[in-house]
Amino acid sequence: MSDKLKNLLIYALTAAVSFFFGLFILDQVILPQLTGAGRESEVPELLGKSRDQAAAACRDAGFGFEVHGETYSSNVGAGHVLDQDPEQGMVVKQGRSIYVILSKGREMVGVPHVVGLTSRQASILIENSFLVMDSVLSAPDEGTARGRVVAVEPPPGTSLPKGSLVTLTVSTGAKKVRVPSLIDKSVDEARAILRGAGLAIGEVSFRYNRYLSAGRIIDQHPLERTPVESGVTVDVVVSTTSR
Repeated sequence: MSDKLKNLLIYALTAAVSFFFGLFILDQVILPQLTGAGRESEVPELLGKSRDQAAAACRDAGFGFEVHGETYSSNVGAGHVLDQDPEQGMVVKQGRSIYVILSKGREMVGVPHVVGLTSRQASILIENSFLVMDSVLSAPDEGTARGRVVAVEPPPGTSLPKGSLVTLTVSTGAKKVRVPSLIDKSVDEARAILRGAGLAIGEVSFRYNRYLSAGRIIDQHPLERTPVESGVTVDVVVSTTSR
């Protein structure tokens, strides 16, 4: 190979090396100095911040900001950052985007209509509505059978955060009253006493009794102080002097 050709090859190789070295210096030194590209910064903490606050924090640190979705959360308020990528504290190049998931707040559900159902049926509906039974109270109710729900608190249709507590009131049936004593009373007196207690006189029968005057009550059913529902009738036995 002639000296002239060798010199030409050396010149070409030197030019190529210089060109690529110049590109490297331009990309890694000069352009980063001019544009700021390639600088690294620590990722700011965005968790719990509002969307606007998080976007401003990213901008101040030299990062982009992108929302990649929303989901319900019982701990983070609606519109605030629930998760971020990269995580806070990581050191990454400026200019890249920080991706976040925003909270939609607590998921709301409606209190189901359970009045009139059994306590078990109501419990199943409440559980399937993603609510929690707090307590079950008992109360007498004239118009609702024993064991049926007479009230729910909060009322049916109320919108509550998922997992909220609900209280049921279950009927124990009609209010109980104690049968008053009718012994040695006349039938008219017994009728008035029973009416005052929310009860009524039932069957009136007669039986000989030598100790009480004729026309006086000597026996009754139900007996005195027996707890019964309002409106129950009380049968009485009235003394007579004839056998």
